Order: sequence, then structure tokens, then C-alpha cells
Amino acid sequence: MATLAPCIWVPGQAEEAAGFYLAAFRAAGQPAERRGEMRMGAEGALIAVTVALAGQEIILFNPPGEERPSNGISLFLTCRTQAEVDALWDRLLEGGSPICCGWLKDRYGVAWQVVPGAVAEMLRSADAAQAARLMQAIQGMVKLDLPALQRACEG
Repeated sequence: MATLAPCIWVPGQAEEAAGFYLAAFRAAGQPAERRGEMRMGAEGALIAVTVALAGQEIILFNPPGEERPSNGISLFLTCRTQAEVDALWDRLLEGGSPICCGWLKDRYGVAWQVVPGAVAEMLRSADAAQAARLMQAIQGMVKLDLPALQRACEG
């Protein structure tokens, strides 16, 4: 069976980024483990570090040069509770910058969408007016606030 994992360029910082992400997810009570690394020969230069965050394998690539990730690709992180949103948002934002609508860019330039899972369910079950209120509320937020989104959806 084929496998699929995002490979994110973090030039010269793969080892550091792996430690940062593992610490962020663990501090938020989420599963996080280092799965391996790839080197140029047994003792050679580090090429990549593989981590699993919340069950998703991610390869952190350590190429030469300055190429950085863009907002064109983001990691969509679905959280069960507002406490999970808060914990993961706060940790991933350290040294990074907030964007809007639940998006942030971390210190390595990786874009994340940190979203309460209930938002998708609210959108699926909402009528047109509820969905419009919900989307308007999302667009007015930086970090998503589930209780406020629920109130907006209910009217």
C-alpha cells in the first residue's frame, strides 16, 4: 500500500523544527513522536526528520538554500475542544505570527489552520442564515473561538 505524508522544507532547521513541533503537541496533550531521520550516509549530514503529530506523519526536509513554505499549503489541524484549540494555537504561534480565520504562520514559515472540529458539523447542519452568520464570525476572528462561533450560528 502506498503512503502519503507532507514534506515541509525547513532549510537548516529540520532538527530544531522537529523538537518544536513535538514539544508543542505534547504540551497540548496530543500524541507526538519522532519516527526517524535520513542522513547522507551513516554519519553524514541530516537530510530529513520524520515526526508523527496527532497521528499524521510529516517529513521535515533540511535542504540547502533559503526556500521556505508558503501559505499555498497549510496543515489543517482539527481540534475536539476549545482547550485543544487554545493549547495548540498558543504553542504553534510562539515565534510565529497570527493570520486570520484560524490561520497562523509558525516560526518556520509553515501555515497552520487550527479549527474546532465542531465548525464543520455546524456548517453541514446549518441553514443559509446560520451558515452566513457562522462564516461572518469566522472572518472576524484571528484564533477561532468555538463558544462564540456556536452563539453566532444560533443567532
